[in-house]
Amino acid sequence: MASVKVAVRVRPFNQREIDMGAKLIIQMNGKKTGILNSKANARDESIRYKEFTFDYSYWSHDDNSEDFASQEQVYDNLGTEVVDCAFEGYNACVFAYGQTGSGKTYTMMGSPDNQGLIPRICKALFERMAEDSKRGTTHRVQVSYLEIYQERVADLLRGRESTSLKVREHPKRGPYVQGLTTCLVTHYG
Repeated sequence: MASVKVAVRVRPFNQREIDMGAKLIIQMNGKKTGILNSKANARDESIRYKEFTFDYSYWSHDDNSEDFASQEQVYDNLGTEVVDCAFEGYNACVFAYGQTGSGKTYTMMGSPDNQGLIPRICKALFERMAEDSKRGTTHRVQVSYLEIYQERVADLLRGRESTSLKVREHPKRGPYVQGLTTCLVTHYG
């Protein structure tokens, strides 16, 4: 188990991109993701095409493709390990990074019919807790949910009005967000 895993995911074109006639410049093959810059010097391949290797490269651009990565596949690869780590006593963190409109919210939350990582992880946590409770083991779940946008930290459990929380460092416990809401959660749903 690696301490940090990096995954990239290509989303489908949105309507604006379709209307503009956008061209797909991303290619994926296994763990490799390549970007083709068609505006670069055509003679210098090293400038035109850049390839990167990640732990996971998810192709979600075309749901008819045999390489299509579903919400379930993303969860199976990433979310199950988060759940396993939590039950082994380790802290776990999942975060999405990217520009506005890049698909972070869909990957993390999904839709009512096609849940993302967070609802699937939460459901699995409480299912495992229910199994453990039959054997007399009890668990305590606390949740915080934050967003960092334009270098401001927002507490998503408190609402958008809390957008200027401070990140501090405790000498023994490490970094934390001052004033971040932590909720005790007793069940899924």
